[in-house]
Amino acid sequence: MRFIFAILFLGLVACKSGQTKAEPVGQTEAGAPAKSVTAPTKNAEQKKAEPLTNPYESLAFMTHSEGEHKKYGTANRAQSYKKKKYGNSVVEQRSGRKRLYDHNIFLRALLNGNVASDTYGNLKDQFDGGIFLDIGSAILFGEGADTVRDLYEDKAVSSRLTVIASDINDASSKQTRYVEIYRAKPDQLPFPVVEIPMMMDNPESFTGPLNLFLQSNSNGVILRSANAGPDLYYDMKQVQKHLQAALIAFYDRPLIYLFNKYILYKPRKRTNFLIIGEIDEEVGTNHRKTPWEKIDWTKRTFEEAVRLNTQHMEYRP
Repeated sequence: MRFIFAILFLGLVACKSGQTKAEPVGQTEAGAPAKSVTAPTKNAEQKKAEPLTNPYESLAFMTHSEGEHKKYGTANRAQSYKKKKYGNSVVEQRSGRKRLYDHNIFLRALLNGNVASDTYGNLKDQFDGGIFLDIGSAILFGEGADTVRDLYEDKAVSSRLTVIASDINDASSKQTRYVEIYRAKPDQLPFPVVEIPMMMDNPESFTGPLNLFLQSNSNGVILRSANAGPDLYYDMKQVQKHLQAALIAFYDRPLIYLFNKYILYKPRKRTNFLIIGEIDEEVGTNHRKTPWEKIDWTKRTFEEAVRLNTQHMEYRP
């Protein structure tokens, strides 16, 4: 299978007055005061959009994302999921233990110092001790946020990152107030859960839920949207605004975004992403079969799980 890698240049868009903004709430401890978060720098917000230096490769990324949305994330598809519920979540083959375990393999290598380049340095130095936020974690499905639980139980990962789950709290229906339902349950998950807005298209929609976790240090942030969030349910304009908002929100920090099958990375104070690799799309983002259930994960190698873009990053055992 041919894997196409890209440098995705995304211009930064300043939040305009009058624009509708979501008001996310940090949910780690009920009633706990929110800590202030350093606002993105003006230079980051005001920087003009950079030109696409490789339109063909960038188009490949957008084409893949658009295809995922049209096949699995449109309003008609979402309506079909609501007719077939799993537990208390309106999801269909969106989660499951070990489904995204290729991410575990990638993060273990990263935190062990095996993912590096001469240009961008060793990623361990940038992300060790940082924050991992899973976007759209299906907190009511299965054991609760199954793929986040996989990360939390993997001590090679959770001992080096603060692992955080998230979900929406859609007030349009009692059945979709996921965070509210979760908070009322007697048994809580062993990792933090935060509430996120359905549309994450401004920097505050990232920094707001993480108020209690973002400290004054410059440790990196790792985001994930795979099968259950912006990577499927946003159209292409919304995807672009979403990624631009993430770049602004974490301008002063190194950032990795595990977005569908892609591994996006930006160094500190950079205004665009590099695509440094892909996970095996026949496993983690397979919507028709469940191959992750048949894999012997004790034997799966980094090379099987991840295809690095060696133009930007190398695997160094």
